[in-house]
Amino acid sequence: MNIGKIALTFAALAFCGHAAAQSDNPGNIEAFTGPYIGTKVGANISSVSGATNRSSHTTIFPGFVAGYGFGVGPAVIGAEIFADLHFGSATNKDIGIDAKLGYPIGSFMPYGRVGVTGTSPSYRIHYGAGVEYMATRNISVFSEWTGDTDRAGGSRWVNSSFTIGVNYRLR
Repeated sequence: MNIGKIALTFAALAFCGHAAAQSDNPGNIEAFTGPYIGTKVGANISSVSGATNRSSHTTIFPGFVAGYGFGVGPAVIGAEIFADLHFGSATNKDIGIDAKLGYPIGSFMPYGRVGVTGTSPSYRIHYGAGVEYMATRNISVFSEWTGDTDRAGGSRWVNSSFTIGVNYRLR
């Protein structure tokens, strides 16, 4: 699992480095601001240890997002609500809200996120990183990694999700 995180990080950095080298419009903040809705699909790797034991396993899941981004100086700050419907994972379906901070580089925006997610076994801190690409004026595609851990009911719950998705900006 750590190798996957490292590989995704290097891929995102290489992707963003390439975007910076090719960019003819650095800091395209307006492209990433305003309201948006989207859908995603991903792979969730989860496990539970302790009082409840469930070995590490992977499930494919759909999800939905809605958010709003604000341009603040050279950055984009926003909030995103999400639903990850990973029925076969250790934590089942999750809903949550994250704050996002991104730095546009031409048509690309690498970002980080942190917030709260949960339904089962409890609410917990949610975090991640990704990169978004504005394909057209209203449509963007993204790829991200998110994770969360929790200690509840005498067990340790661990989730990592790798997703790709499409957002539609409501302009």
